[in-house]
Formats: sequence, structure tokens, C-alpha cells
Amino acid sequence: MRCPHLVESLLKRKLILLVPVVPVVVLIMFVGGIWDASNQLLFPVWKGATKDLAVCGPQAEADFGPGCGNLRTTQEFKFSEVKVPSVNGYDMPGWRVGAQENGMGAAQGAVMLIHGGGGDRRGETRYIRFFLARGLDVLTLDLGCHGEAPCPVPGLSYGHRESRDVLSAYLFLSADHQKVYAMGTSVGAAAILIALPQMPGLTAAVAENPMASFQRLILESPAAPPSVPAWFMALLVDVTMLRGRFDGLLSPMQSLRFTRNTPIYFLHSKQDAVVPYRQTQELADSYAGPKTVWFPERGEHAALWDVDHAAYDKRMTDFLNSVADVKETQ
Repeated sequence: MRCPHLVESLLKRKLILLVPVVPVVVLIMFVGGIWDASNQLLFPVWKGATKDLAVCGPQAEADFGPGCGNLRTTQEFKFSEVKVPSVNGYDMPGWRVGAQENGMGAAQGAVMLIHGGGGDRRGETRYIRFFLARGLDVLTLDLGCHGEAPCPVPGLSYGHRESRDVLSAYLFLSADHQKVYAMGTSVGAAAILIALPQMPGLTAAVAENPMASFQRLILESPAAPPSVPAWFMALLVDVTMLRGRFDGLLSPMQSLRFTRNTPIYFLHSKQDAVVPYRQTQELADSYAGPKTVWFPERGEHAALWDVDHAAYDKRMTDFLNSVADVKETQ
């Protein structure tokens, strides 16, 4: 049987050995937490969507529609596969759906549909029929690091690199269309707003639930637990930008200061649990150009159309008609 003094001595030695280990373990857990959180921001997955467009899980199908909105599978419209060169240094794969080829007569213009972060071109299929019926050719494509697009700089940049993809799509459509519209949701909407100063000829833009900036998206996130300290969120912003290789200087709020002539439709659900609708309200309030706003009470993030198709389409039609009226008087 061990002497009490010997047992006490052994316990002290073990405690002495553990003392320097505890801070290391805490540090590892902290670094691991930051790394994991930044991973979720840089590589989000929207509704279970994968980079393989042929994969159609139940979540994606519920959000994107039958066949997960994959035109190759559904053959809902006549379309062509296109490669849109991006100033980012790669080609963006997309689908071009022509109004004339789908029995809607000669095209009166074109619209680019820009998906949100973690999604791909399939998420915008739901809007194709609406725009075709209004005589517009439709371009829906995969932004860099999404769907089938290349990913030379891994990670989402919340409108920074994506805005250059949007600019590239605009130049692509402008080559053979006098009127070009842009519609985007979430990161796609932010990318359109950031690119606006470089697209002075854009006929109109639809910005659904954009964020004011990447920093505010994170710092004001409704999903962040109240127990998470502000310094942790600020550090998460810095780590994400460092890993994602973007500086956070570009933002919709900054770009709107340099744009005054493009009609913009701002819409955002007050029920949005990802981006506070007040950020879109501030964007609309700060915009000095022609604008239309809608802040419905219901609707999840990037899913306003799902609440009431008819009401959504009616408001979109009213906006497009107002744009036409403005252009005729100019």
C-alpha cells in the first residue's frame, strides 16, 4: 500500500505536467473553431447542392424544383450550353435559353440570372419561363468555384471576385443585345450591385436579399448565438478574408455611391434569417437613382418566389414595365 505522502507527490507531479498542456489544448480548440467556421463561410453548400449537376438530392429538389432545375434532365426549354469568358481568367459554364427558340418571338433583350453563394445555375431555372414570356433571352451560369466552374482561388468571396464574373456576363450579352438586365439573389445580388459602376449600360437590376458588405453580413448575422463575443466574430471576418484572398474593400454599399442611372428593384423578406432585411433597406435608402422596394413579411432567404408565385411575378412585371416607361421618356 502506497504511503499518503508518495501519492500526494505523484499527484503534484501529474498536475505540474498538465499545467502547460491545458493552454495548448485550449489554443488548438480555439484555432479549430475559427478554421471550421471560416470553412463554412468559404465553402457553403446551399440546400445540399453539389458541384455535380447530375446529383439531385431531396433538399436541392425542394428548393430548385423538379429535377433540381437541371435543364439537361428536364428538357423543359430548348437551350444551348455556353462558355462565358471571365476576366477572372476562366470560362464560366452556363445555359443560354433563347426566346425565339422557345416560341416567344424575337428577343427584345437578355437577362443574366446570378445564383447565390453555395448554389449554382440550377437555382435560377424557376425564373426562366417568366423572362422568356417577356421576350428576353436568358443566361444562367455558374460563378467561379460553383457548379461546374473552375476554382483557381478556392472559396467564396462574397461579391468580390463574383462581381467580375457578373461584369463578364454583361459584356458577353451586350455583344448581341442592346438591352441587358441582371437579376441575382444573396451573393449574386451583392455581386451585381458591386459591378454596377462598370456596367453603365445595364437596363435594370433586381437585387434579392443582398448584404450591405461581407463584414456586416457576419457581424450582424441573425444566426450567430448571442453568447459569441464580438471579438470572435471580428476575428472570423479577418481569417475568412485572409484565407479567401479578398480584402473586404468592395461592397454593394460603396458601389451604389457611384451609380445613379440604373433602375434597381430591391426586395428582401423581413423573415430572412441569414441576412437582416434592414441591410437592403439601407442600400435602397442610400441609392440616389430610380428604385423600387418590396419588403414582404414572409419568405426564407433566397426563397421569396416560393411564398406566392403570382404576387412575386406581378411585382416583377410592374417593375419591368416601369423600367420600360422610364427608358421611353429618356
